Formats: sequence, C-alpha cells, structure tokens
Amino acid sequence: MGMVTIKDVARAAGVSPSTVSRALNDSPLIREETKARIRRIAEELGYERNELARGLVKGASGAIGLVIPDITNPFFAEVTRGVGEGAHARGYGVILCNTEEDPDRERSYIGLLRRKRVDGLILTSVTAEDPYIKAIARSKTPFVLVSRASQVVNAPYVGVDDRLGGRLAVEHLVELGHRRIGFIGGPPDVQSCVDRLAAYEAVLDERGIPIRDEWIIFSDFTQAAGHRAARRLLASKDRPTAVFAANDVVALGVLQAADELGIEVPEELSVVGYDDISYAALPRIRLTTVAQPSFDMGKIAAEWLLSALEGGKTRRLYRLLTPKLVVRSTTAPPRS
Repeated sequence: MGMVTIKDVARAAGVSPSTVSRALNDSPLIREETKARIRRIAEELGYERNELARGLVKGASGAIGLVIPDITNPFFAEVTRGVGEGAHARGYGVILCNTEEDPDRERSYIGLLRRKRVDGLILTSVTAEDPYIKAIARSKTPFVLVSRASQVVNAPYVGVDDRLGGRLAVEHLVELGHRRIGFIGGPPDVQSCVDRLAAYEAVLDERGIPIRDEWIIFSDFTQAAGHRAARRLLASKDRPTAVFAANDVVALGVLQAADELGIEVPEELSVVGYDDISYAALPRIRLTTVAQPSFDMGKIAAEWLLSALEGGKTRRLYRLLTPKLVVRSTTAPPRS
C-alpha cells in the first residue's frame, strides 16, 4: 500500500478530488456535514496531508532555514535559541543545518533548504569572500547574515562591533601592563576574525608595542584548534605573557594547553576570550571575555526576516550590537 492520495479519498467518498481538497482545507464552499464525512473517510484510509505540497501551492513552507558552522559551540547554540524564539512567536519552524566550517557542505545545505522551499534563510557560517553568496543574493529566497558579514554582497546583517570588541580585549591586557601579547584567531577568511585581529594590531600599534608575526596564529574556532595553537605558542622559551583568543572555545583550548604545560593562569599567562558563552562563568574557568548578545542577534534576525516575508515594509537591516568586556579571573598584571 503506497501513500494514500486525495484521489483515493475522493473515490471512496464519491466526490471530486477538488471537493476533498476544499473539505480538508475547511473551505466555506463545502457543507459542514460533507466536510465531516470526508474527514472521517480520509482518517479511515490513513490519508496524511502533505505539508510540503501545500507549501508549494501557497508558495510557503512555514519554515526558515538556519545554517551554522559549529553546533558544539555554545555561541551558535544561543544564536539558534534566539532564532527559534523569534520564529516560534510568529508560528514558523526552524530547520537547522551544521556545516562544520566546510564551504562545500554549506553550499549543499543551502541548496537543500531552497529545494525544501523554506521561506527564508539565516546564515551564520559564511566566509568574507564566500563564493556562492552572490547566487543566493540573486535568488528569490530572502536571507539574513548573522555574526559574519560578507564582502561580496551587501546583505541584511546583524552582528556585533568586532573591532570595538577586539579593542576592549587587547586594551584590557595592555592596561594590566602586558606588552607580550599573542593572538590565536579563527579562520583568516571569516570577517569577525579579521576584525578582531585588526583591532589587536591597531591597539599594539597605538601603544608602540611591536607586532610579532610568530605570535599571531590562525586556527579554527574550536577548542581542539585553540589547544593545538596554544601548545605551539606556549612551548617556546620566548613566549607571550598574554593571549587574546578570538572566541571562548579557542580560549578554553588555551587554558587546557597552559594547564598541561604547567603554566599558571593568570600568574604566568593572562587569557581573554570572546563571546561570553555560558561555560565562561563557571567557577573553575572564570574566563575574562568580550560578551556579545548572541541570543538577541538570532532573535533580531528572525524577526526582521519574518517581517520581510509577511510583506511588512522593513528598513534595510544593518545592526551592529555593542560588545562588553567582562573581567573575571583569567587576566592579571604580568610577573615583573
């Protein structure tokens, strides 16, 4: 027995398929007792309405696609919660795709979501020079970028002021007296990483502190990558007294490496992260970090997208939220 179709229901009820369709869609053109009889027959036959087919007729699926680069990073979990909150409030569902920072996977997921006819897309995984963002921009599918801007298209965007955030982190270290400051970044083609690095270099430059290339390491935005990079950076005799990690999970990797190498934090090494994920405040971690309002970013993006979809005249979206420095226990003046 294959899928029960509207034709099967129509045959059993002795009416036309269009009458069945109208009855199941609660059309005022069909008498109540006819509707009840057709519903009963549909149920007995095990007919299930195909929401996707209905969506194709109406041109809407009632869902938006959310593409994130790393489901294990609590920052993206919070963005996802914000998107879910904004979507749920308007009766939309969210389809989540996790790209693992892999551009090919990102492209195939975006293709999949568009084939599923999602009503719009929220993308948090693009790189600055993303090769296929132009194709998305040309398509009919509305989209919003969150946390990562594109240099290729002028797209609706919600993020945080990463130059200011980077500046808050590095100025904090300089004001504590550090002059030997390393930077462990994420991928060099992600705009947020580029901006945080630019801020690091600008502050050192302004304070007359030489920038040392060997103390700037690009990695991935993961704990494992932060750990590997920090082991390289901290193993040398001539090591920095402070590290600005481009996000909190990278910073956790730095703390892990310092612990393994017997380097005391913050006495011998100060560490600043970025994001203020929930783990950062835990008693044994107490990470100094730059907080960004991740939940709000997701919620604002979803609300704007759904307003745009529902035909509300929405102003061009370009929101840069303000980051805040949160000082905890991983930073202190360097040992003289």
